[in-house]
Amino acid sequence: MEKSFTRKLLLLAAFIWLPLQAAWAQLYLTPQVRPRAEWRNGYQSLPDGQNGAFFVNQRSRLTLDYKQDKVQMKFSLQDVRVWGDELHLKDVPSTAMHEAWGEFALSDKFAVRLGRQEFVYNNDRLLGNVDWVQQARSHDGVLLKARWQGISLDAGGAFNQEREALFDTHYSMNNYKVLGFLWAQKQLNDQFTVSAMHISDGFQRPDTVGGVYFRHTYGLDLNYQQERAQFNGALYRQSGEHGSGKRISAYLAVAEASYTLQHLRFTIGTTYLSGMAGHDSKVRSFNTLYATNHKFYGFMDYFINVPADSRQGGLHNSYFKTSYNLKGKYSLSLDYHYFALAKNLGASETLPGTSDRYLGSELDAVVHYKHSDQIQFFIGYSTLFAGSSMEAIKPGSAAAYADWGWVIVNIQPRVLLKSFEKDR
Repeated sequence: MEKSFTRKLLLLAAFIWLPLQAAWAQLYLTPQVRPRAEWRNGYQSLPDGQNGAFFVNQRSRLTLDYKQDKVQMKFSLQDVRVWGDELHLKDVPSTAMHEAWGEFALSDKFAVRLGRQEFVYNNDRLLGNVDWVQQARSHDGVLLKARWQGISLDAGGAFNQEREALFDTHYSMNNYKVLGFLWAQKQLNDQFTVSAMHISDGFQRPDTVGGVYFRHTYGLDLNYQQERAQFNGALYRQSGEHGSGKRISAYLAVAEASYTLQHLRFTIGTTYLSGMAGHDSKVRSFNTLYATNHKFYGFMDYFINVPADSRQGGLHNSYFKTSYNLKGKYSLSLDYHYFALAKNLGASETLPGTSDRYLGSELDAVVHYKHSDQIQFFIGYSTLFAGSSMEAIKPGSAAAYADWGWVIVNIQPRVLLKSFEKDR
């Protein structure tokens, strides 16, 4: 595995190095080693009487960034593992390509990016890289970028296939088959920014070869920022066709306010994801698509996959967050979440129904120490105080104490390998 990884790195370096001699160019190498030790006793699911789990997982990533005049390229190889998941002396190939893209500028206003890349927009609300997860998320696609007169406009798309087929385009993997999005942002003045987004994702119908059903998500994000205060709002609607054949009619609403007082920052907000109580002529549960839900709905990830994690019942997440930052070296954050269903649920074959929408409350505490630009330490602890209705969406006992703790060491230097001036 180590030989394979080294071979791939050398090939990438040789491929990039040749054009460096021709014009101005820069080549950066960013290695990353990020082990995370975790104690799980109610993470993502209620405790059920079993002993808690402890393990160490690790991301080892090597990134090459290349920029030359109007061309940019990025290659990111990574290995993700749990300590001890391989037998000694056994070579198990596990290196993956997280990113591999090339970008070229058509002019000073327009550019095109092709290849495997991250799509991250509007604070990861609907499109995010999920960097908390060691493998993270990336897409195989194309991105068109335009920048002029204070307006940013991106159009992206992807078409997925499992192999180089001879006939048909049937796609059986549990991913979207087609993805297209349009994002526009305008800074109206020094304080106010507005952005609009439309995302359409299409999925293979199981009963046909080429049929695809589409879901459409569209809305606005607003941001108003003063010296100490910041206000954010978002409203999105979801329509199109569901896999069940029903039409979709759902929405997401966000309101948030923050205030900074010297080293302290306070944030209060609420997020509402529409849901449905049971059988309905339409699907009214909002799907958060390809978001980084870890940063929005509690660090214990009870709602990492909405609406499945709320049994289509939607989610009302109200929160209060505080953070303290001292001289850029130390920071401490404490978040409180209040979780409730948008709609009460009926009983299923394995889970009870609900008469009370309240699901529970969560506390998330994180301590961060920045030793240097290359080395950072994180310690986190979370606990969930589940209500009885949580048992209707998660197996286990709501009365049991649920907690989760973790420690991260992130070693990530950025090294300038080579820089050439244009006249060389």
